[in-house]
Amino acid sequence: MLKFISDAILILFSFVLAYFVRFKVLLFISPDTVPLLEKYFSVLVFVTLIWLAIFKLIGLYEDKKYVALIDELATLFMGVTISTLVIFASLFMYREFWVSRLVVANVWWIALLLLGFSRAGVYVIKRQLRSRGWAVKNAVILGAGEMGQLLAFKLTQDKTLGYNLLGFLDDDGQKIGKSYHGITVLGNLSMISQVARDNEIKEIIIASSRIPIENILDIITECERYGVEFKLVPGILELIASRLDVDEVGGVPLLTVSEIRLKGFNAAAKRATDIVFSGAGIIALSPFFLLFAALVKLTSPGPVFFGQERVGLDGKIFKMFKFRSMVQDAEKLFPDLEPLSETEGHLFKMKDDPRVTPLGKFMRRWSVDEYPQLFNVFLGQMSLVGPRPPLPRETKNYSEWHKKRLRVRPGITGLWQVSGRSLLPFEDMVRLDIYYIENWSLWLDFKILLRTVLVVFLGSGAY
Repeated sequence: MLKFISDAILILFSFVLAYFVRFKVLLFISPDTVPLLEKYFSVLVFVTLIWLAIFKLIGLYEDKKYVALIDELATLFMGVTISTLVIFASLFMYREFWVSRLVVANVWWIALLLLGFSRAGVYVIKRQLRSRGWAVKNAVILGAGEMGQLLAFKLTQDKTLGYNLLGFLDDDGQKIGKSYHGITVLGNLSMISQVARDNEIKEIIIASSRIPIENILDIITECERYGVEFKLVPGILELIASRLDVDEVGGVPLLTVSEIRLKGFNAAAKRATDIVFSGAGIIALSPFFLLFAALVKLTSPGPVFFGQERVGLDGKIFKMFKFRSMVQDAEKLFPDLEPLSETEGHLFKMKDDPRVTPLGKFMRRWSVDEYPQLFNVFLGQMSLVGPRPPLPRETKNYSEWHKKRLRVRPGITGLWQVSGRSLLPFEDMVRLDIYYIENWSLWLDFKILLRTVLVVFLGSGAY
C-alpha cells in the first residue's frame, strides 16, 4: 500500500515537473500562450489512475519477496513506457483530452528517474537492514549435496539476502555432523518437525532431487502448521513446467510437452533484435576495437584476435572471436593445466591461469575480450543472449539432457553469467541454460542484458 501511495505522489510530481520543464525551461519552443497549471490538474487524477492500473497489470505491486533491483527497474521501465504511450494514444483519440505532447515526453524520463530512485532507495535500505540482522528469517536446507552446498555458500556470503541459515538436514549418514561453508548437517530428514518447532524456522529450502516426492509432500504437510514457507530447487521436470499442457485421453489426464518457444516467429524476432543491436554495437565500439587491438599487439607477441572452435546451434562448429588475452600458442599448454581446473564438470576454469597476459587479466575483468563476438552475432553464429558456446572437447562428455542447450544459438551473455559466472558448477550452468530455453522471451533477454552490465561492472566471478 505504501508503494502504491508513493508511486501516485511521484507520478503527480512528475507531471508538475514536466510542465515546468516544457513551459519554463524550454522557452525557445514555447507556444504563444502558456496554459495554466490548474488546467492540467483537472486530468492528472485520471492520468495517475491509468498509470497505477498499468503498473498493477504488469506486476509492479505483486508481493514478491526476492526481486533483484535490476529486474524491478526493468519492469518499471516497461510500465512507464507503456503508460506514456497510452497517454500519447489518448491525445490522438480524444481531442478534449488536451495535454502538451512535450509535457508527456518529459514525463517519461522524469517519472523513470523519480520512480527508479525511489525503488533503488527502498532496496538499499532493506539490504542494509538485513545485513544488520533486521527482518532475517531462520532457514534450513534439505540436502547437503552439491546444490545444497552451493546454495549455503551464497546465502552465508551475502547477508543482505536476509537469511539466517541454521543448518542442513540430510539422510546420508556420512554427512551428519559435518560442516559445509560453516553450516552443519544437523541430522536426517525425520528431524524436520523438531528443528522447525524448536528454532522457529520460517523457510525450508529443498535442494536435493533425491528426496522422494512422497517424503516432500509429508514434510510440507507436517510443517505447514508452523507457518513454514517452502522453496524447491527445480529439477529437469520442474524446469520444463512452463511447456506442460494438461490433456485428456479416454478420461485419463495426460501432460503434453509442447515445443520450445524459440521457434518460428519468436526465433525471427530474436534474430532481428540481434542484427540491429550487434550492428549498432559494432559501430559504437569501433574506437575501443582499434584501441585494444593496438594494445594487444604492443604488449605481447602474436595475433590480435583469437579464433577458437566452438559448438553452436544444433551442434554446428563455428569459430568464435575474442581479443587474445593469453600468450601465443596457449592451447599447447592446456594438457599440463587441465588437472588444475577449479570448476567441476566438463568446463576448465582456473583463477590464476599462467597463460593469461597482464592486459588479458584487465580485459577479462571488464569483459573487453568478448567485444569481437558482436561480429559472430551479426553473422548469425551467436546471439546476444543464450547459453555459453562450449568447446568441442566439452560436448564429447555431454549427457543427453546436456545437449538440450545446443538447440538454440549460443550467446555472448546468459543466465549463467549473471548468476555466478565462473563460480557456478557445470551442472548448475546447464540447469540455468535449460531454464532460459524453456522460459525465453525478448523481455527476459532485455533483463539479462541489464543484469550483465551490473555483473561486468562489479566483476563478479570473472576470471
